[in-house]
Amino acid sequence: MTGPHVRLLVAVVALLLAVAPGAAPYVAGAQPGSTEFLQVQIDSVTPDIVTTTSEPLVTVTGEVRNVGDRPVRDVVVRLERAAATATSSELRTDLAGNVDQYQPVADFITVAPEMARGQAVPFRLAYPMRSPDQPSLDIEAPGVYPVMINVNGTPDYGAPARLDDSRFLLPVLGVPPVGGSDASASEALDSAVPPDTTRPVGLTMFWPLADRPRLAAGAPGGTTPVRLIDDVLATSLAPGGRLDTMLSAVDFATGVAVDSGGALTRALCLAVDPDLLVTVNAMTNGYVVNDAADAGPGTPTHQGAGQQAAIDWLARLKTLAQRMCVVPTTYAQADLDALRRVADPGLSAIATNAGDIVDQILGITTIRGVSLVGDGPLTGPAVQLLSDQGPTVAIGAAALTGPGDSGGVAPESADTAPVRYTPNVVAAPFDPAVGAALAGAGTTPESPSYLEPSLDLALKQDSEVARRQDALGALLWRSLNPDIEPRTEILMPPLMWNLTPQDAQSMLTTVATGIRAGLAEPRPLPAVLDEARATARSEPMPAGPLGNPRGRFDDGVVSGIAAVTGRLWGLTAALTTDERTGLTGRQYTAPLREDLLRALSLSVPPDARNGLAQQRLTTVGRTVENLFNAVSIVNPGGSYTLATERSPLPLALRNDLPVPIRVQLDIDAPPGMTVTDMGEIVLPPGYLPLKVPIEVHFTQRVAVDVTLRTADGLPLGEPVRLSVHSNAYGKVLFVITLSAGAVLILLAGRRLWHRFRGQPDRADLDRPDPIEVAMSYRDDEGAGDTTQERRTDPVTRRWK
Repeated sequence: MTGPHVRLLVAVVALLLAVAPGAAPYVAGAQPGSTEFLQVQIDSVTPDIVTTTSEPLVTVTGEVRNVGDRPVRDVVVRLERAAATATSSELRTDLAGNVDQYQPVADFITVAPEMARGQAVPFRLAYPMRSPDQPSLDIEAPGVYPVMINVNGTPDYGAPARLDDSRFLLPVLGVPPVGGSDASASEALDSAVPPDTTRPVGLTMFWPLADRPRLAAGAPGGTTPVRLIDDVLATSLAPGGRLDTMLSAVDFATGVAVDSGGALTRALCLAVDPDLLVTVNAMTNGYVVNDAADAGPGTPTHQGAGQQAAIDWLARLKTLAQRMCVVPTTYAQADLDALRRVADPGLSAIATNAGDIVDQILGITTIRGVSLVGDGPLTGPAVQLLSDQGPTVAIGAAALTGPGDSGGVAPESADTAPVRYTPNVVAAPFDPAVGAALAGAGTTPESPSYLEPSLDLALKQDSEVARRQDALGALLWRSLNPDIEPRTEILMPPLMWNLTPQDAQSMLTTVATGIRAGLAEPRPLPAVLDEARATARSEPMPAGPLGNPRGRFDDGVVSGIAAVTGRLWGLTAALTTDERTGLTGRQYTAPLREDLLRALSLSVPPDARNGLAQQRLTTVGRTVENLFNAVSIVNPGGSYTLATERSPLPLALRNDLPVPIRVQLDIDAPPGMTVTDMGEIVLPPGYLPLKVPIEVHFTQRVAVDVTLRTADGLPLGEPVRLSVHSNAYGKVLFVITLSAGAVLILLAGRRLWHRFRGQPDRADLDRPDPIEVAMSYRDDEGAGDTTQERRTDPVTRRWK
């Protein structure tokens, strides 16, 4: 083949190579393979929220990195977008999985002809929102638009393919004027498209101040100094830390200088974990930290470094709380479903009625009659638990299914209208897709356990910027869709929200922008509660979780907590108040009950919940056992000898607790021993000698078993076996001795009676004849010995 044919073939090949980058994604349009070659990261999106006054150009910057095991050639990127999100489930599904809904904004741009292993190359994509004469995003109306960065390349020994993508949401509050046209300035301004503000959304947002349980388990009340499992709070409360960022952001955003009209302040409500306040308040008096994370009482510790940070942070929170709505979360963010399975009314009451703790520490009055379910699902058992505690409005995730759970039907938006499940419980739901988007923001993104499996997506969003964009889009989604009902919204971020300062500022600025733009209006929490109670429709109890959903506590953990709680309540009922210190039994054991709630905390990642719960449960169970053994009978180690049949049995009781306890003695007496019941004994701290009245009816050595128990019958300490030796006569010997004495006295009296009357005693009638006795004596003259025979008178028995 020569001449024109060769030249024609060369031209065709050159043309194919020139258009290959543009054609590659459609030829290899499948999902990226299991082997990672390239990874794209978004570094900035400008503007993050598009308004009518924004620059008409949308700019996305980032970098592509070769993370594979071989070079990649012909690396190209392209910007694509999908239609505005129409349902809340699309806030999740558009960010992963299928890409058919995305259309290219422009052709591919070459990032690098070849990328070596480990090499990173930056990129920048900038397009107008709309333009008649150049490539643009072609966005004509406000809404929330999914955007994707598509990366293609050809790995060594492979074919051209889409190797990675990164997606995010672009909220458009208003479309800027058309750019790049020949229209005049006034005509261009008229081309701007403002949002529809005829149906603003009544907006309520909770701003969480919470943390994972940090107090070490197994320390009863009155233990000083307070002991923490780690010193994370020292960093978190200090300037730049997580909790400092959360507090500083809301303090600044609701200040008079920024929120002069108070609109944002009325829309926000602080959601404060009582367990965090208890911990921070204890830190202000100094504390120690365990050298090992899972260490129990008595293990080595070191001095904590966050005392001053705790003092400063708590003082700022007290000031802020004076001007803002404050509501307590469930204590330690305990899982209500698991608490219902524990089935202890006292523990449930502590978890759901912790407002007094917040009031006392902050010096305010929190809003009551509301229950923040937290990051778990609002199940039937959870509703029943809340119903048992009295009237309340539960803030929990609404039901929302994804494409895999909807039977092929296109998924709808979450129904967030209030519903009444029981006469006491009304639910004011929030959209779980919005909550999940908020949970994805920050440095440690989490997927809430209330999400249905099909929406619990492993999103490929390694960029904080992309996750922040998703959260901002979710915040504004309902406001930008005027046809979505109801026209109210509750924004419930995760209680363990870990935002950077820029993230926190963006969230609050977005809420304030929506209010100022007329898309939303503040709806204070009291109004939410009143409206929910008044308009709730009746619904059957929500179904419990099926199978073993992610993050559900095991039955072994639940049954263990139930057993330890029962023993702890039994001990608490026996404890009284120490008059010297004022410490009550309930105060002394309260931290241990709170430890059991911390074991059920939803703040722990789902995959680690059961393991950490079992560790804390083991420590608390060991401490409770030690408390029972701290009240005991002192074992004398020898034997007792009773001098009489009524000698008391000496005992000594020991109480190593700092509060008195009401106890009873159980003495297993052998036959022949009677023990007087001493009734209820108030045993003060220290030693108490006792003398137990007994009566013994035998003379021998016996074993006596003595046990100590609470007034309600719970055993205390170890039983003691005493060796008792009795020298006392019994009743039979006493009667015999008494009878013998009486007979002796009777016979002696009879003999004397006869003697005084000169009569022989009949007892002498059977005696032999009188005995003749010969006596020798010396006469007065000394004449010598004389023998004389004398005889006793048979009647008088006198010598004749």
